Amino acid sequence: MNVHEWPLTAFTILAQMAVGAFVTLGLVNLFAQTKYSSKTVDRLAKPALYAIGPVMVLALLASMFHLGNPLNAPNAIRHVATSWLAREILFGAGFAVLGFIFAAATWFGWFNAKIRNALAIFTAIWGLGFIWVMAHVYMLPTVPAWNHWTTPATFYISAALTGSLAIALAFSAWPIVSTKWPKLDHALTGANKTENQPAQTRADIQTQRETISLTNQATNWIAITTIAMLALQLVVGTYAAAKPAGPNPADVDPSPTWYAIRLVLLIIGAGIIGLYLTLTTHKNLEGSQHKPLLALTLTSFALVTISEIIARFLFYGEMNRIGI
Repeated sequence: MNVHEWPLTAFTILAQMAVGAFVTLGLVNLFAQTKYSSKTVDRLAKPALYAIGPVMVLALLASMFHLGNPLNAPNAIRHVATSWLAREILFGAGFAVLGFIFAAATWFGWFNAKIRNALAIFTAIWGLGFIWVMAHVYMLPTVPAWNHWTTPATFYISAALTGSLAIALAFSAWPIVSTKWPKLDHALTGANKTENQPAQTRADIQTQRETISLTNQATNWIAITTIAMLALQLVVGTYAAAKPAGPNPADVDPSPTWYAIRLVLLIIGAGIIGLYLTLTTHKNLEGSQHKPLLALTLTSFALVTISEIIARFLFYGEMNRIGI
C-alpha cells in the first residue's frame, strides 16, 4: 500500500464522510418530519449536524499537509476555470462554509424553516458536486488506473457508507450521551430538564419514546443502505479490477492480502452487521439496550472506515503514469 499519501487519504475519506453524513441527515429529517414531532427530530438531528463540521475541518486540515506551502493554497483558486484541483479547493471550502452557515442558522434560529430547508438542499447538492470534482482531480489521461468511471463511483459509495454509518453512530450514541451529560443535551438540542409537573413528565416520556422509535427506524434504513452499497461496491470493484492496466508498473505493487483484508472488513461491517441491524432494530430498545445498538453501530462504522482507508491507500498505490 502507498501509505505515503496519508494526507490525501485522510482528506478524501473525511470529506466524503462529511458530505455523506450531511445528505443522510437531510434524508432522515425529510422522512422523519412526516411521522415525528419536530422536537423529537431535533433531539437527534441537531447533535449529529454539529458533529459534521469538525469532520470537515479535519479533512481540510489534513489536505494542508500535502501542500509544499499551505499558504499558497488560495492562489490555486485563480485557475478554477481550467484546473480540477482549483475547483476541488473551491468546492471543499464552499461546502464547509455553507455547512457552517446552515449549522449556525439552526443553532440561532435564523431565517424561517423554508429558507433553512432550501439552504440545506443547496448545501447537499454542493457537497455532491464536491465529490464529483474531487474524483476528477484523479481522472488524468496520464494515469490509466484512475482515469475510469469507477473512480467517482467509488468515491460516492465511500461517502454513502461512511456518512450514513456516522449518522447511525451519532443517533445510537446520543441517548446515552444526553443521559450522562444533560447540560450538553440542553445546550445542543434545547431539551428542558425534567420537572415535577405531570404535563411536562408526560411530554418527556412521549419524546423519549419517539426518539427511540426514530433511532430504530433510521438505523434500520441506514443498515439497508449499507447492504445495498456493499453490493454496489462489489460490482464496481469487479469492473475496477477488470479495467485495462497501463503500460508502466504501478508505483506500489500491492499484496493481494490487503485486498482480501479490505473486502473481509467491508463484508463484516456493512454486510453481516448491517443485516443483523436490519433484522433487529424493528424492536423498541429501552434504557440499557441502547448500549448493544451503540456497540454494533460503532463496530460497523470502525470496520467500514478501516476498510475504506485500506482501499484508498491501495488506490494511490495504483498510480502508473504514461507519457512522461
